[in-house]
Amino acid sequence: MLCRLAVVLLATFLGACSGQAGQHFRVFFQPYVAQLDAQGQETVRQAAAFAKAHPLMPLSIVGTTPYMGEDPDTMSGQRTLAVLNGLLQEGIDRIRIEVVGSDRLLDPNGMPNLPPGRVDIAVGL
Repeated sequence: MLCRLAVVLLATFLGACSGQAGQHFRVFFQPYVAQLDAQGQETVRQAAAFAKAHPLMPLSIVGTTPYMGEDPDTMSGQRTLAVLNGLLQEGIDRIRIEVVGSDRLLDPNGMPNLPPGRVDIAVGL
């Protein structure tokens, strides 16, 4: 496990030094729905394909609130989990994925920079 973690950290470092531009993918959800629709599934597929083509770039999922430590029964937690599971189903290794809550990404007024109903996937950013 320690060796695997070292490989991922090295890959993250090298990805940051690669000079290639990363990419954002925005997954939108219908109101009161936490399942990926066809468009959301396609966005996850595109993000996974980009991530596979750039294996040294780090990958993060940014949800409206942090999934880690949050009750997964909340809508935002379920949406974040749906995107995470979609990436895993597309063959992205879980150890490569960081889940980040947008509460760590606040605007100057203390408001989240991510609108409700959206989960972002950042590859190489």
